[in-house]
Order: sequence, then structure tokens, then C-alpha cells
Amino acid sequence: MKSLTPGEADAVLTGAKAGSCVYLVGAGGCGVSGLAHLLLDLGFAVAGSDAVENEEIRQLWLRGAEIQIGHDAGLLQGRRPVLVVYSPAVRPDNPELIAARELAIPAIRRSILLAALFSRQRGLAVTGMHGKTTTSALLAFSLEGLGANPSFAIGARVAQLPRHARFSARSDPGPSPFFVIEADESDGTLHDFISGHAILLNIDLEHLDHYDGIKAIRAEFVSFLAGVAGRVVYCGDDQNLVELCADRVGAVSFGFGINADYRCEPGQGGFTVWHLGESLGFFPLRLYGRQNYSNATAVVALLHGLGYASQKIAYAIAPFVGAARRQEELLTDGRFRVIDDYGHHPREIAATVAAVKERWRGRLLVAFQPHRFSRTQHLLAEFAPCFCGADRLWLTEIYAASETPIAGVTGQTLAQAVRATGQSVDFVETPDRLCDAIRSELCPGDTVLFLGAGDITQAAHKLAAELRNEMTASLDSLFQELRSGLSPDCIVRCDELLSKRTTLRVGGTADFYVEPSSEEDLSVLLKFCSRRAIPFFTLGRGSNLLVRDGGIRGVVICLAHPIFSRIEIIGDRLHCGAGAKLKAVSVEARRRNLTGLEFLEGIPGSIGGSLRMNAGAMGGWIFETVESLRFMDHDGNIHERKASAVEAQYRGCPLLKTNIALGAVLKGTAADSESIAGRMNAFNKKRWESQPAQPSAGCVFKNPPAIPAGRLIDELGLKGTRIGGAMVSDVHGNFIVNLGGATARDVLDLIEVVRRKAREERGIELGTEVEIVGVDEPRRRG
Repeated sequence: MKSLTPGEADAVLTGAKAGSCVYLVGAGGCGVSGLAHLLLDLGFAVAGSDAVENEEIRQLWLRGAEIQIGHDAGLLQGRRPVLVVYSPAVRPDNPELIAARELAIPAIRRSILLAALFSRQRGLAVTGMHGKTTTSALLAFSLEGLGANPSFAIGARVAQLPRHARFSARSDPGPSPFFVIEADESDGTLHDFISGHAILLNIDLEHLDHYDGIKAIRAEFVSFLAGVAGRVVYCGDDQNLVELCADRVGAVSFGFGINADYRCEPGQGGFTVWHLGESLGFFPLRLYGRQNYSNATAVVALLHGLGYASQKIAYAIAPFVGAARRQEELLTDGRFRVIDDYGHHPREIAATVAAVKERWRGRLLVAFQPHRFSRTQHLLAEFAPCFCGADRLWLTEIYAASETPIAGVTGQTLAQAVRATGQSVDFVETPDRLCDAIRSELCPGDTVLFLGAGDITQAAHKLAAELRNEMTASLDSLFQELRSGLSPDCIVRCDELLSKRTTLRVGGTADFYVEPSSEEDLSVLLKFCSRRAIPFFTLGRGSNLLVRDGGIRGVVICLAHPIFSRIEIIGDRLHCGAGAKLKAVSVEARRRNLTGLEFLEGIPGSIGGSLRMNAGAMGGWIFETVESLRFMDHDGNIHERKASAVEAQYRGCPLLKTNIALGAVLKGTAADSESIAGRMNAFNKKRWESQPAQPSAGCVFKNPPAIPAGRLIDELGLKGTRIGGAMVSDVHGNFIVNLGGATARDVLDLIEVVRRKAREERGIELGTEVEIVGVDEPRRRG
């Protein structure tokens, strides 16, 4: 049966009745399952089949799709669909394809249907041999953040998008939505896509089971370019693309080269883009490695060319964390890191290995499953040296991907080629044996990188699960030991969420959270931590604190028990426990007609935290009121010291960086109640008028000598700047507020944006007043 063109396929869909069925063979693949989502969005019924159940199929079941496990013509015959769509992995002798031919139902490849739907909206195609998935996902995510509500079809799950494919309805009046796709060149179907604009990432020797060399590959891209009506954004570091695109009217280049129209200058945590000799600014990026910086620059170039302001583009791309199986971290537990990556071409492998080595210290252990006999045969010489950054290397047998084996081309063949370069390698025939081999070699601090487009991902997930279970058992044992050593009145918890204990409302979990019920319990706890070499952190009321998204490893100690929160007044002295709230202290002083402590009323913290940070507000500082303090050293011993013998700095007390405050004696001055109440009311009014009501950590930056930080940030035009759920307050520039759903990473990226602009435009280096603690990557337990 003759296949349809994209236009003919679109005509079939347009002419079909509402609710008509489209049948998908191989519905569990990312590409075909994405089509299912698009069809469901358009109101079609979806049925289909695949060999095994997976997450993609489960998502489709939840949306009402009728997907069966196992290929059987019965469901197709019963539904009589208007179209049958199949994945390239489906063999011609599939019973459902045979039934479609017998029933005279048009059967088309996946790419034909995608091209048909793509043509309905303003198409933005991303193509190239490497990086399509991440780049198209970043482009779709950025447009979503810019409020464009795009349609998209991405070739992998993207955690930050509602699903990996969506067809957005047109919002009248106005143009149709953008439609972002990764246009696949692997089977010679690029010419089917008629695009409004396009990003071309690279051309390489790849898919040699389909193409007869680089000339055939270049010809496919030439045919694709003929169908691009508008802007072409191409990589100026790729000579093949330069030869194809440089003379095209309206084409713009991106890359690291000095002549690129959009030149990428890598930096710490992101990159700067230069265009026509001027900086478009710094673009924070959570992805890492030069290739990701280059591909992100392509997205910047396209969006900038579409008219979006560079600053808004920067805020839109900053929260992006990537797509599934693209440098995807499956485990980070303080001992080991496990990463799963789809890379299967020598160029991809070399780039990923280099990026991971640059990102993390320690040994890099790499496991690779070759993909396709033809690729291994044609690129054997390129494969051999591409693992040179690995400290240990394992190879498996080749994943066939429906190819017929080629005599003399095996995983052992590749292993021998690698050994010929001087690098040692172990051959493990099947991925399911990798876990035992790698686990026996693991040492603390190691990173394990699994590479390959086949089923090696299952080994990656298996190893991550085994390591997670080991850590869970270890933590459970430690928890029992910790719990048994403290009195029953202590609060001891595992995996305590710290976002609920900070005023900014962000942050991950603590391994252990403890509220001692006495000074003796605190001493026992500190000695336990010392004996077991467990790190600990003392938490006050959570103000002036930013806990990273990975939380805090070890023990978080909070002196919130009533025993530590007592306030006793003797004459004009207030004897306050470290856990006493500052508001309670100021209110108690007012009740006893003592002045000098009114400024504490609006600081959302505790005595212990304020002593550690030498907190201040309304022109007053905590150490101006302190007569003496009690503290415990990390060996569990108690000390007392006069305030005159303690160094107090702007926003800090060095003594309490290495000791834990237990309490302090504050001095007040007798005054009439009306004047005290008047000062407190005036301070309270000023605070509410000048500070935001949304959750925050208080002032983020220390005031530099020349200008208050808030005024500086205001003059730089940064008020209202937003990344994710975090925003520079439009009330006070030195506050970053949580608008709802912010992450610590959002806040950290925003801090870096402010610091960089202050440095570049005023030459001022802003230091943070807020205390930043914890780790970036969460520890997931079993």
C-alpha cells in the first residue's frame, strides 16, 4: 500500500468525524506516544499496541487511550481506525500492519503524522545528529516560561513540562501557537517537515545503516533547508553547516568562534552571549558542559530573533534541568553519584565524559552499551579513543535495535579496539551483570556514568536502587542508635523537610532532625556526632537562611524545646534561652517597661540565631543589648562569657560559628510603657511599609560601603526580576521572595543574576547576608 504524504495524512484527519480512532503500533516509544498525546489533545480516540508496558503507556491509559500489550490484529479490526501509525522499530511483518493492508486502512510512519500536525501551527524545528532532545526541550520550556503556550513534541520525558508532547489550542484573537519539535534525520524523513524557523545543531557521520556517507547526509539537510520559510539558526563551529548555511539569506550562526553571530562565552553556572559586538547578558544554566552551553546559545539566538528580550530569555531558561536520560542523575547520596545518559555516538560520548569530569571531582566509572552493529562497524576507529576520560570502563554486547548481526562486529571487537589505544576495559556481556561488576569497584566519591541508547538504562536504575537501599539501611541503623541514646522527651525524626522550617519556604530534607529536651541531651548528641563523624547544623527559627534543594546531610539540631525558650526577667535584665523568639523577648520587655529592645519585635528569628548572625534592624544590633552569653562547644562542654570579651562583627559572631549558643542575658533600661509602645508601633509600621509580605529570608545581601544594597538593586532595575517561583521584591530590592513553588536553585540563580549585574555595571561585589547551607542534590531513600 502506498504511504501518504504529510498533506494527505492531514486531509484524512481533517475529514474524519469527531472522535475517530487513530491506531498506533509501537505506542510505548517516546515518539509514537508523543503523537498519541497530540491526537488526544485534538479530540481523536487513540488505540494501539506495544510489546511491553512502560511509563509512556501508563500515561496514555490515564488519558483514556486503549493500548494493548502484545501485537494482535484483533483490536485494530474492531476499531476500524482512520489511520494506522507505526514506529520505525516495527517490522513490516507485524500482524497489525498486515491487517491494515488487508483492510485498506492507510498506514504511515511516525514522522509523516508528526509533519502533518506540525504544519498546522508556527513550526520551530530542531535538528542535527546530537543534542536535539535537550535543545528542543529547552526551547519548549523557555517558550512556556515566556508565556507563549507552545505546542511541542519532544523525544524524551521532560519533568518540567506537563508531558513530552502537547498540542495547544489557538487563543483568538492572535497567531497560532509555536510548535516545537525535534526533527529526526535518522530515517531520511527530514524533507517531510515544512518549518517556519529552524535550529541546526550539527552534521556528523551517523545513521550509516540508512545513509551512504556524508554526502547523502548533507543532501538530506539541504532538502530540509528548502522547506524552512524563515530564520535558520546554525552552529558556526560545524564546518558542514557553515558550508550549507553561511550564504543563506537571513541565516544566523551561533557557537564559540569569534565570527559567530551569537557568540557563547562560557562562565561559572552559565554563559554570556555576544551579538553584533554587544553583550546580551549572562544566561544562567543548570545543565553543564560546553555542548549544552552551545545548544542553549542556539535557543537564545532563535528566541532573540523572534523578538524576545534577552533578560526575559535568561530568566526563562534558568530553571531548566534537562530531559530524561540526558545526563540524568539517578542517585546522589553523599557517597556515590549515578548518571544515566542516552549518548551512543563517539562525539556524544566524548562530550558527556568531558562534561562529567569537569563537573565533579573523584573517579569516573563508565559503562557503555554499543547501539547497532552498523554504527559500531562504521565508527569503530572513532569509538576507540572517546572514553579516554574514564578512570574505569566496562563495555557490553551490542544492542541490535532490530538490526541483523554483522559478522565480526561484536562488543568484544570494540573492547579490543579500545585496548589498542592503551586504555583498560572490562567486557561484560549483558547489562544485568554490570551492577555486580561496578559495585565491587565503587569507592566513596565515585561517579558512575551509564551510556547507551539501548536497555542499559535498566542497569543504571538497578544500581541506583541498590545503592539507595544500602544507604537507607545504614541511615535506619544510625537513627535507631541516635534515638536510643537520647531521652524520650527529645524529638528525633528522619528526612525532615526543612522548607517548612525556614521563612523563605524552600529547601530539601535533613537526614536527621533533633530537638534536644535538655542541655544534657544536647551534650550527648554532640558527642555522638563527634564519635561517629556525623556533620551537624544548628537551626534557629529559619530566618536569614537559605537551605539548598538537596537539604542537609547529617543532623540538624533545633533548640525549639520549651526548656531552651525560657525568658526570665530579673530587675532590668532578661535571661533568655537560645530558642526564645525575638518577638517574645521584645513583648516581655515592653510588659516590664524596659526599653532598648523594641527593634527585635519584627525580626523573625530566635535569640540563638540572632547572636550567631549579630542580627539587627531599625538601627539596633543584638550585641548592643547583650551583657553575657552561655554556649556549648562541639565537645559538649558549657561555657559562659561576658559580652565585652566576645567579638561581634557586622552580621556575624566568630565565636558562635564554632560553638552553639545556649542563651544570653540582655540588658534593658526602665522607661514608661507609652513611649515603648510608640516605638514598637512605629518600627512595626515602617517594617510593613518597606518590606514584602511574601515569604523571604530577610535581606539577602550585605550593604556595601558606598550604597545600601536595596538602593543599588533598585537603581540597577532589578526589582521584579523573576526566575521560577523566586522574585526580587518590588517593595524592597534587597529581598528575594517566594511567589509560590520557588526552589532554592531559583533563589541562588537570582542571587547570581543580581551579583553579576552589580559587578559588571557598578564594579561592586555584593556579599550575601543570608546564610546558604546544604547540598544541591537530594538524597532519595528507598
